Amino acid sequence: MVAPQLGASSVRPIEQIVIHHSASSRTTTLEQIRTWHVAKGWGSCGYHFVLGWNGHVHQGRTIDKIGAHAQGHNLKSIGICVTGDNTKQESRWTDEQISCLRALVETLCLFFPQAEVLGHRDLAGAKTECPGLNVRALLARGEEI
Repeated sequence: MVAPQLGASSVRPIEQIVIHHSASSRTTTLEQIRTWHVAKGWGSCGYHFVLGWNGHVHQGRTIDKIGAHAQGHNLKSIGICVTGDNTKQESRWTDEQISCLRALVETLCLFFPQAEVLGHRDLAGAKTECPGLNVRALLARGEEI
């Protein structure tokens, strides 16, 4: 796993770490996501991290920048997108992605121990199934999906 660039000394207060899926192929790239988000007028990739099918972590926005990943929750959150779509068997997350997600979340929680880790669908007001699984159960018990 690539170490995330945290810049914790200049970071905004973080209360949530929000997990997403790309609702696309596992082979979707950071560049593709950036293109989608720029087309929406977001300026760049809305996520802080994108986890590829092979378990590689790609930095989207630096965490000192407000994300564009969960309306109404961006100011005090970090957005992590894992490529794939957990609502479809053929593009569910790989073991490498799950392992990488666990490691990244553990690292972020060292810097932001007060942050709640949850799926996009678990946010107040969310109208989505993203990321298509129970993130808390996956991370807390190490369940495989």
